[in-house]
Amino acid sequence: MAFPSEVFRVQRQWEDFPIAREPTYEELQQRVKELEKEAVEHKRVEETLRESEGRLQAILDNSTAAIYLKDPHGRYMLANRRFQTLFHIDREGVIGKTDYDIFPKEIADALQVNDQKVLETGSSLEFEEVIPLDREMHTYISIKFPLYDSIRGIYGVCGMSTDITERKKHEEALRQSEEKYSKVVENSLTGIYIDQDERIVFANNRLAEIYRYPREELIGIESWRLVHPEDRSLTDKRRAKRLKGKEVPSEYEARGLTKDGETIWIKRRNTSIEYRGRPAILGNAVDITEKKRAEQELQKLNEELKNFVYVVSHDLKTPIISIQGFSSRLLKDYEKKLGDKGRVYLEHIKSSGRRMEVLVSDLLTLSRTGRVVSEFSDISSWEIVESVASALEDRMKEKGIELVVAEELPTISCDGEKIYQVFQNLLVNAIKFMGDTERPQIEVGYADKGRLHQFSVTDNGIGIAPKHHRRIFEMFQRLRKIEDEEGTGLGLAIVDRIVRSHHGKVWVESEKRKGATFYFTLPKDPGPVRDRE
Repeated sequence: MAFPSEVFRVQRQWEDFPIAREPTYEELQQRVKELEKEAVEHKRVEETLRESEGRLQAILDNSTAAIYLKDPHGRYMLANRRFQTLFHIDREGVIGKTDYDIFPKEIADALQVNDQKVLETGSSLEFEEVIPLDREMHTYISIKFPLYDSIRGIYGVCGMSTDITERKKHEEALRQSEEKYSKVVENSLTGIYIDQDERIVFANNRLAEIYRYPREELIGIESWRLVHPEDRSLTDKRRAKRLKGKEVPSEYEARGLTKDGETIWIKRRNTSIEYRGRPAILGNAVDITEKKRAEQELQKLNEELKNFVYVVSHDLKTPIISIQGFSSRLLKDYEKKLGDKGRVYLEHIKSSGRRMEVLVSDLLTLSRTGRVVSEFSDISSWEIVESVASALEDRMKEKGIELVVAEELPTISCDGEKIYQVFQNLLVNAIKFMGDTERPQIEVGYADKGRLHQFSVTDNGIGIAPKHHRRIFEMFQRLRKIEDEEGTGLGLAIVDRIVRSHHGKVWVESEKRKGATFYFTLPKDPGPVRDRE
C-alpha cells in the first residue's frame, strides 16, 4: 500500500499532463507501484555501478603500472595506488592537482608537452621519460591516449607509466658485459666461430686470419669449405652426433683449407649451444700446422736416428766379435811368447771388447725401448722377479747378498719382457752399488697405491747422494767411484724409458752410505697403449 505522500506525488504527476478525466484511485495506486519498481531498479543500478567502480579501482590499484586520468586542463581526476606509492602522495592529495603541484617545473613542463600532443592529435603516444625519485633518476616507459566519448569528444588524457629503472640497469650491465666479452673474443689467439645449419654465422678476427679470408666473406659461408675434403666426413659425423645430444669427444684434429687452397692442420674444440633460438655449434680453432710439421720432421729424424743406431750397432758388433775372438786365440796359442806384459794387454783388449759389446747391446735396447709397446697382458710380477733372481743367483752368491721378496706380489697388466728388464736392471744396479757392506741385502717390495701398483728395490749398499738422484736416470751417467766397474751408464735410463712407456714413474730415495731404494709405479688400468717416442 502506497503512503499518502507517494499518492500525492503521483497525483501531481498526473496533474502535469492534460487528461480527459481524473485518475482513479486504482490507477494512482498502480502508478505508485511502477515508481516503487523503478526506484528499486535505480538503486540496483547504483549498487552495480558502485561495485563496478570498486572492481575497476581494485584492478587499477593492483596494477604494477602507475595509472592516472587528467582533464583537459591537466588536473588529475584519478590516480591508482601505484601512482601514490611511487610519488609518496595520497589519493586526496592528487585529485584536482596538476603536475606543477607534484613535480619540479622542468619535469612538469615535459609532462604537459606530451599531454598537449595527445589532446591536439587525438592519438596515443608512447615514450620514455626520466623522473627523479628518492634522490635517484628513474626511467619510465609511458603510454598516453585520449579519453573520448560521442557527446563531449576528447575530455581528458589517460596515462600509464611502468618503472623500468631496474631493467635499464640490467640492460646496461648486459651491454657492458657483452662489450667486455666481445673484446675478449676479438682479441683471442684462438679462432672462434658459430656453425649453424652448416654455415658460419659468426667468426672472430683470428678465425679469418687462420683461413686467410676477409672476415665479411666468412659470415654465411658453408662450413664444409673450411675443411679438407678427406676430413669432411669426420667433421660432418661429429657435428650431426653433437646436435643430436650424443656423446662426442669435444677436442679433435682435422685438416683445413685456406681461401687460397693451402692445407693446414686445425685443433678443434666444439660444444652445442642455442643461438638465436635454434641449435648451433660453438667452435674454437687453433692453427697447429707448424706443430704438425715439426712433429713430422722430428718423427723423420727419430726414424733416421733409429736406423743409424741400429746400423751402427750391428756394424760395430762384427769387429768387436772379431777382436774378442782373435784376442782369445792369441792368449791360447801364443801365451808363452807374449809374456806377462803382452797377456795384460790382451786381457785389457778383451775387457774393452766385452764392454763395447755390452754398450752396443744397451744402445740397441735403448733405441727400441719405449718406441713401440707391444700388447699388454696380465702377468704375475712374482714370476717376473723369480726369473730375474734365478738369472742373477750366481752373482748374488758371489757377493753373499741375501734377496728378500715380498710375499704377495700382484698380477699386473704390462709388457712382460720390458718389465723383466726393469727388475733386472734395478737388481744389477743394487748388486753393483753394494760395496763392502758386511751383511748385504736386497729387498723387492710392493705397496698398493689405489689406482697404481708401486714396486721398490732396496739395498743396504753405498747409497747415492741426493744431488745425483735425477742425473743417474740420464744416458751415460755413472758415478765416479764405480766407473771402473761393469756398466755403460744406460741401465737406469732404460728403466726410466720403459716405465714411462707404461705411463708410470720411477725415482730413487737414498743418502750416501745409507743404501738406496728405487721405486716405480705402474697403472692398474693402463688404458689404451700408444706408440711413444
